[in-house]
Amino acid sequence: MARDSGSGTTDERLEQRHVDGRGDRDDGSSGLSRRSVMKAAGAAGMASLVPFGSAGTAAATDTSVVDDAFDLSGGLQEALVVFDSAENAERLDTLSLAKGYRVFDHLAIAWTFLDPDQVKTVADWGSVRRVKRSEELEWYNDETSRTSMAIDDVRNGEELGYVGEDAHVVVIDSGIDASHPGLEGRVEANYRFVDEGVGSRDPLWVDAAPGDTDQLGHGTHCAGIVGGDGSGSVEGEYSGMAPAVTLTGYSTTRSVYLPYVVAAWNHMLGRAKADPDFSPDVVSNSYGVARDMPYNPNDPVNVASWRAFEEGILPVFAMGNDGSGTGTSSRFAKAPHVLGAAAAEKSISPRENTENRPIADFSSRGRELPRDAPEYNRETTLENLRKFWAIQNGTTYAIPANDPRRTGMFGPGVNSSPGIGAIDEEAGAAYEILQTNGNADVVSLTLSITPDGQWVRTTVYDESGKRVAMMGEEPPHQHRTLTFDVDGGEKYYVELEPELSASGEYTITWEQEAKPEGDLASVEPVTLFRPSLSTHGTAVMSTIDKYDALGPLGPTYGGSGTEAFYTRLSGTSMACPGAAGIGALAIEAYRANHPEGDSPDPADVIRVMESTARDFNPNYNAYNTGAGFVDAEAAVDSAEELAAGETTVADLQTGQDALVDPAEKTTITALSASGSRSDDGSAFTGGQTNQVTLTVSDLSHDATEVWGVVPSAWDVRTEYGDVERVEETDGAKRVYFGSVTAPEVTDGDTTFEYFAEAPSGTENTGTYTFGPAHARTDAGVDKPVDEFAGIDTNYVVGEDTNV
Repeated sequence: MARDSGSGTTDERLEQRHVDGRGDRDDGSSGLSRRSVMKAAGAAGMASLVPFGSAGTAAATDTSVVDDAFDLSGGLQEALVVFDSAENAERLDTLSLAKGYRVFDHLAIAWTFLDPDQVKTVADWGSVRRVKRSEELEWYNDETSRTSMAIDDVRNGEELGYVGEDAHVVVIDSGIDASHPGLEGRVEANYRFVDEGVGSRDPLWVDAAPGDTDQLGHGTHCAGIVGGDGSGSVEGEYSGMAPAVTLTGYSTTRSVYLPYVVAAWNHMLGRAKADPDFSPDVVSNSYGVARDMPYNPNDPVNVASWRAFEEGILPVFAMGNDGSGTGTSSRFAKAPHVLGAAAAEKSISPRENTENRPIADFSSRGRELPRDAPEYNRETTLENLRKFWAIQNGTTYAIPANDPRRTGMFGPGVNSSPGIGAIDEEAGAAYEILQTNGNADVVSLTLSITPDGQWVRTTVYDESGKRVAMMGEEPPHQHRTLTFDVDGGEKYYVELEPELSASGEYTITWEQEAKPEGDLASVEPVTLFRPSLSTHGTAVMSTIDKYDALGPLGPTYGGSGTEAFYTRLSGTSMACPGAAGIGALAIEAYRANHPEGDSPDPADVIRVMESTARDFNPNYNAYNTGAGFVDAEAAVDSAEELAAGETTVADLQTGQDALVDPAEKTTITALSASGSRSDDGSAFTGGQTNQVTLTVSDLSHDATEVWGVVPSAWDVRTEYGDVERVEETDGAKRVYFGSVTAPEVTDGDTTFEYFAEAPSGTENTGTYTFGPAHARTDAGVDKPVDEFAGIDTNYVVGEDTNV
């Protein structure tokens, strides 16, 4: 919806923030045009991935209406106005706006330009909840990442095998190259922002699929982490978390501009309501701002993510790249209804566990608080946020039930009892007891019956036997909801009485709601001062177009630069889509195991992922990793069990129980090496050459030298293979290959080759032993040398047969 209520054009006013992150603008201020080319692609790209400045701490909840970023003595400034309803945005027609306005009707947010007097006027309207100044935000996978996060076990396990085929992830970013070989065919829509922001023209978005909407490369890289399938890779299988997932992209252009971001959320929500074939499960957001910004539920992006959460979509946000100081997290990731992803490094070898998946230095932290602080408890802050919205909207709010789903049988032969004498037991009837929470005011009960056509009278009684609600007097309905008032803390008895000898199975799901008390100022905390969990965020290999601005940066983060379609990047921008992809796998697993194919509540997806996160590192704490490091296999297992009714939310570790319990510090005092040997065979004639390959598959420490052992009678051909030198010792030859680091082995097996020629002459026929191989470290451990690959027995069975 767009309005043009004044003269003027929307010229090149949407500018790009300077890389120091401080480029908030008013109309006509200096800066880079959003249509101009980045002049320093490398610097700008790195700034998008590594830390900007630090951020200070702020109040837990901000309910202020006017953003303090406005210059109330300046000129015309771009603004987002959050209303209580989209209809009330039409009040802007009463102002002489210089450039009109546009309403995001699914969010009740208007995009416009206001002078200082108009800012004050609008802020005084009772229907206005927030007046936010427009700003630039910050852009905040390979085999190793998948192994560390147990992704391969989810895909290849005998009982799992999930690849995201039944899930849909939206990526709001710089765009997606939908023609990339690793993404081709699975980007169902690829939207580009094409219209003037404030004015009369529609639409805002045009679907460019299967084309390329990404000039930066950031969004393509993130999309590949979510769900690339690895096609086009040369040196490894660089697939993402959910390689069969369906993707939708929104390009906010190379500069992640706040109005474009809000426009993307609005379009996604509108399409989800209007298009029955579009059912997004997760939305990935690798952008944010942490410049001493308090959390305000009425800020535009926070409004958008809450609306998505209410519609059953899981919002995932990057924690930010503002470094290891506390209180540096993105203001969007502080919301208790989103999954905030911190970034961990990819060191996973079994050496000192302080180096086991440590939190990256650049990864933003929450606030350092006592472990039992309510600001660390998602259940507390989420319920408070529900209260906040209920008070503000004048509605009730949902409160969790520990056992929201009941199943059973009804009909002849069913021996159930209400459990209290005040209720007469009916033949063939089934009974369920609902224990309400102390603050519950309303219960909504939904009944499903199998097979179709069964008529069941459903009656709800209180403990005195008084009937408080009933359904079933009308013709049969297979899926109906009954809503009734309750006294919080009391038990209620549900009777399912079959009519006309009906029999079958029933499923009852029930929700509780409460009427909020107090005012907005009394509802706190609503801010979660910690990440949800951590995933890999350093040197992550994923999809890229080498001609995009970030394309050449791979070697900066340890890449070889030899891959045409993939590169390595670092940042919580990479951790966020990793978490989003794993969330999609958990959702797919839940649907596959739910009796009716239902989708999980987004809060339950977060609970499942936090409850199963791992406590790998003794330096983990609540404010740097939240619940710990993600474990995809355990999360998927838990989602299956929750869907099948084998566990309930009450069985999960939630609230303070979800927080990480740091591991005890351990130090390995001996080098540990493992690997294997392969060769051309076991029987040779004199003069034949044996090609031997040594594979190093695991190292606890960097190895200064690796060597193999060859019988002294065999001649090692030093001109071939990877041989550095050969030394005679203890009646054998040592074939040295030089050094290899533990991270190199972590990224993939390291192999060394050499060629050994069998001895000639009848006297040299016989049995010969190759191995074991050895590795040595200078790490200062008690045992610096370790053997690996075992021994092989080879035979020289005859003289040289060459003529």
